[in-house]
Amino acid sequence: MENKTPELEYQLPALQTIDNTTIGLNRYQFLKRLSFEDLTQEEISQIKIYEELHEPSEEQIENQKKFVRRMLTPESEKETEFKITAKRLYDSFKQKFTEITARPFIKIEGITIKNLEPLIYYFSKDERFFECENLSKLSDPSFDKGLLVIGNFGNGKTSTIITFERIFQNIKGISFKGYTANEVVGMFEKCGDDISKKEFERKVNFGTRYFDDVKTERIASNFGKVNLFKDILESRYNNKVKTFVTCNFKEGFEGDIEAALNEFGEKYGGRVHDRLFEMFNIIEFKGKSFRK
Repeated sequence: MENKTPELEYQLPALQTIDNTTIGLNRYQFLKRLSFEDLTQEEISQIKIYEELHEPSEEQIENQKKFVRRMLTPESEKETEFKITAKRLYDSFKQKFTEITARPFIKIEGITIKNLEPLIYYFSKDERFFECENLSKLSDPSFDKGLLVIGNFGNGKTSTIITFERIFQNIKGISFKGYTANEVVGMFEKCGDDISKKEFERKVNFGTRYFDDVKTERIASNFGKVNLFKDILESRYNNKVKTFVTCNFKEGFEGDIEAALNEFGEKYGGRVHDRLFEMFNIIEFKGKSFRK
């Protein structure tokens, strides 16, 4: 009986053909240490192909630069991201509000807390921000945008934002400086030369800023009439800096958010109106004046 050689149950994989122009890291590093005059044309070609295959992306280059900058920055100068829980921020707010206003923070029929909620969640970067009742959906909500707070006069808009300004004072990365709209006009009107104008522009066009009572400011006068906040809002949009603004409803249209936004277009032009939705989370402060 003839013995048959049993068939193999599997086949060995075919050997892969290795391109002799492709080299590994060790070979590349070795060749790079040699003088260019000592390299053959084949070795020069191998270096070139290796570098083309391993060329870093723009993102990788930028990440490498950031890494090097962090490594070279002394620990004392490194920025750390400020983090705070909504609960801790709310407790800090109540305490600081009382210090600033010399009166206790009072919840008036649930209105005050609803006004405050989106700001607490915004500054603490709490996801509950996106579900707040007083956060308008006319603008897509984002932690990267600033704040446009609209409400009736005297219902706590200014004192609320000023309280946050004091809480975050001197905290790198989240602190901001506030001015009333007419205070900005007065600063501009005092500019008497190019140096003072440059300093004014640095103060209002860069960094995180808060402008109170916008739309009520007088027309600025400094060698001619200037619609100052038209220029400021356009500059801040172009500079991509975070801005906080408080303003009242349009007179005669109380409670009408869209009319309040349209008034920006009436005062500062269509471009400013259109950019509001890219610049700001829009928040309505409900309730009548708390002033007695």
